[in-house]
Amino acid sequence: MRNFKRLLPLFLILILLMSGAKSPTEKLEPKNVELRGKIVCLAEEMHTHYKVELFNKHDHLYGVKTADGKYYTLLRTSLAEALFVDERLHEKDLVISGRVFPKTQLLEVTRFLSIRDGVLHDLYYYCDTCYIRTVAPGDCDCCQAPVVLIERPLNVDSTIPSP
Repeated sequence: MRNFKRLLPLFLILILLMSGAKSPTEKLEPKNVELRGKIVCLAEEMHTHYKVELFNKHDHLYGVKTADGKYYTLLRTSLAEALFVDERLHEKDLVISGRVFPKTQLLEVTRFLSIRDGVLHDLYYYCDTCYIRTVAPGDCDCCQAPVVLIERPLNVDSTIPSP
């Protein structure tokens, strides 16, 4: 019985190691993802699918609904600002690259492209006067003229195969 009491801590450590348990000091890292989907108001989606009560006038909670039906909440960052303010982007089929944080469905956008006729297109805003490219709509930082949305095919190798 004495030997068992001495070996018990070793057995516990062995069981933890075999179960794949992570030590409390191990740091969780965000996961890089590439999602294909559309920008939606998550509140309205929950209203449509689950009858969540909404006020007629409500703040939009934007996210991505992927092709396989998963939802990700968008974090509002400078790189994602266009997805919040330009409703034309909500109509497009997008490929969104970014990071999803551990134990969440929160998405930090690092890049987004559109898909049109099976071809990837770069999306950006451009000032024709100053030849400046930006990531969000608004006025040019230089001349204060409005920037325009440009949707340009990446290249001939950007064709996405059909499912």
